[in-house]
Order: sequence, then C-alpha cells, then structure tokens
Amino acid sequence: MHVADNHDLIRVQGARENNLKDVSVELPKRRLTVFTGVSGSGKSSLVFSTIAAESQRLINETYSAFLQGFMPTLARPEVDVLEGLTTAIIVDQERMGANARSTVGTVTDANAMLRVLFSRLGSPHIGPPIAFSFNVPARKASGVMTSATGEKKIVRDVVYHGGMCPNCEGRGTVSDIDLSQVFDETKSLTEGAIMVPGYTADGWMVRTFTESGFVDPGKPIRDYTAQERHDFLYKEPTKIKAKGINVTYEGLIPK
Repeated sequence: MHVADNHDLIRVQGARENNLKDVSVELPKRRLTVFTGVSGSGKSSLVFSTIAAESQRLINETYSAFLQGFMPTLARPEVDVLEGLTTAIIVDQERMGANARSTVGTVTDANAMLRVLFSRLGSPHIGPPIAFSFNVPARKASGVMTSATGEKKIVRDVVYHGGMCPNCEGRGTVSDIDLSQVFDETKSLTEGAIMVPGYTADGWMVRTFTESGFVDPGKPIRDYTAQERHDFLYKEPTKIKAKGINVTYEGLIPK
C-alpha cells in the first residue's frame, strides 16, 4: 500500500489470468469505467477473473475458519499486485434471480441494508396520502410512522408498483390463455365444445357443466348471455348436485 493512500484507485500490476499478458492498469474509483475490445481480448479476465475474484477471496478470508469450511475455496488470481480493492458486486449477462423484477439491491441484499440504515438514522414522517407518490399513488412504505397524535406501527411489505406497465406489471411478458384453443364457440357443450384433453362431451368433467344449471348445455357458446359466459369461464367454486352427487362446480379457466 502506498503511503497516505487516499483509496481513489484500484491498482493492478502484472495480471496474467487466462489470456492476459502481464497487464498493469490503474482504475479510478467512484467513476464509470468501460472496458471495450474484441472477443477474447481479456476484458472478462481482467474484470471478473482478476479484480472481482480477488475481492471475493479477500471477503471470504474475513470469516471464521468454521464458516470458510462451508464456502468454495477460491485461489488467488495470477497477478503480482492488486491494491485498493473494495467490495465487488458482480452483475453479468446471466439472470440475477428467478424474479424478473430483481435489481442489484434485492439480489445482493443491499436494499435490505439500506432499509435498516434509514430505519435507524431517518426521521419517519407521515404526510398526506399522496405525499410520497411521485406522480403515481401506488406506493407503500414499511416501518414505524409518527404522526402528531402519537406513534403507530405499521408492518407492510415494500411494494413499488409505480411506473410499471399495467399489463405485464413490470415483468416484460404477459401470460394469457387463447380461448379459441380452449373451446369452440360454434358448438354447444353436448356437441363437444370444450377442446381441452379429457373433457369429452359424455365425460364426467363436462357433466359438471351440463348439470350445473348455470349454462344451457344445448346452446352454442357464442350465444351465451354475459352471465352464462362468466359462469362458464370464471365462476368461483360452488357446491352443486350432478346426477344426485354433491360436486364442486368451477369455471373452466381457473380449473
């Protein structure tokens, strides 16, 4: 470490990881640094396999020997000198998690630590309903909020719906059912309108619809009233009798 180092730089000297050939470089901290080059030029070898790998190895060494026994053994990268390293958060081209809404903060738990920090050092305040809406009212808070009449504890999950696409809810994709592949509008239930495998016209699954009394089994589905169509597709589980047997009727879509 240099004398009176102000921790403004990450110094790499003699990096030889993978295809690197004795590379030395100084990287400024708190700046946006971009590595560019053709495929195979050593960008990932320098950033991920050298700098980030050594940062992770040093962090693991701070744990007790007992905990290190449960962690993967990380070898020191092929490099002569690495100075000024700080904690590295790696966000590569692979998915960070199963949730499409995941961010660097949620994946690394940095978001949770920030919540703890604000809960300890902040001054909670409750304002009007749209005080913290920022153009959209779909915002929720978590923690202890203080009003003029006293304190009230509110425990709620943090949910940010503001700015999300109302159709995909921020996931980028929409899952829906193509009703034309589920039933034939031109046929009645007794004619085999339902095209889902296992729903034969004379089978028990279809009989719950024909015996329910909610729909006309002899009428083409396209001629259903709005109520009949809703009961056929979306009705909540309801107890009925089919051929004298107690069964549960449920709309075709949730079933």
